Formats: sequence, C-alpha cells, structure tokens
Amino acid sequence: MEKSRFILFTGLINSVTKSIQAMKMMKMERYGLSAAHTNCLCRLAEAPEGLTQGELAELETMDKAQISRVLRELEEKGYAARSGEGAYKRRWRLTPLGVETTEEMERILLGLNEFVSREIPEEDLEVFYRTMRTIAENITGAEALMEAGKESLLYE
Repeated sequence: MEKSRFILFTGLINSVTKSIQAMKMMKMERYGLSAAHTNCLCRLAEAPEGLTQGELAELETMDKAQISRVLRELEEKGYAARSGEGAYKRRWRLTPLGVETTEEMERILLGLNEFVSREIPEEDLEVFYRTMRTIAENITGAEALMEAGKESLLYE
C-alpha cells in the first residue's frame, strides 16, 4: 500500500504540474513570456522593495544563470528594471507595465484557484495545504540526506 501511495502521489503531482505549466503557457504566450518569466514577475510583485538576483534564484529554486537570463528578458520586454551596482547586489523591481501585467495574472490565478477548489470545504483546503507543506519539507530533508550520503537514515 505504501509503495502504491507514493506512486499515486508522484503521478498526481506530475499531472497537476503539467496542466499548470500548459495553462501558464496558454495565457502568457500573448506577452511572449514563459512559466519562468511568470513566476519571477509574481515574486517581484510580492516584493515592492525589489529582489536581488540571488534572492530570486533562491525563491524560485533556479540557478543564477537562468534567473539572469529571465531577468534580462523581462527588462528587454519592459516588465522589470534594475537599480544599484554590481550584478548580484542590484535590486529588480516591476515597471508600471510589469505591475499591470502581474495584476492581470493575479486576477486569472484567483479565478483559476476558485474554479479548482469550488467544491472543497475551506477546512479541507487548510488541512491539504498544511499537509502538502509538510510533505514538501520532508522530501527536501530526504534529498539533503541523500546528497550528504546519509541515505541509510531514511530507512531507520
């Protein structure tokens, strides 16, 4: 049962992830943006004081080279601007066009969120998100143990 539960869990997560990525692409292609652009715009919208490239890379769990490329493209398209000196100390903020675009994205995401959770009681959603957060933390912990060569601790 445990084995099949994990396979079911990973299959469901993969299915949801694919659908989310596809929907992002459908909505963002008119702006010429990818899912990575969308995520970075949303993170910048949450931080009006701006974020450094390193902070954004950590929040998005992307490597700095990819974040650098995404930020450069957002700047070229007029969605984000940088201020300050030094590649890694500069703060990136949304431009007025970036703010307008992320507000539209937020409306879309809010509508989608309401659609997919409309039949689920609020108490169940709270339990679900609390449980998902715990699972995500535990999986990250398991990954760290494996990276440290301490995989045997997973089976004790």
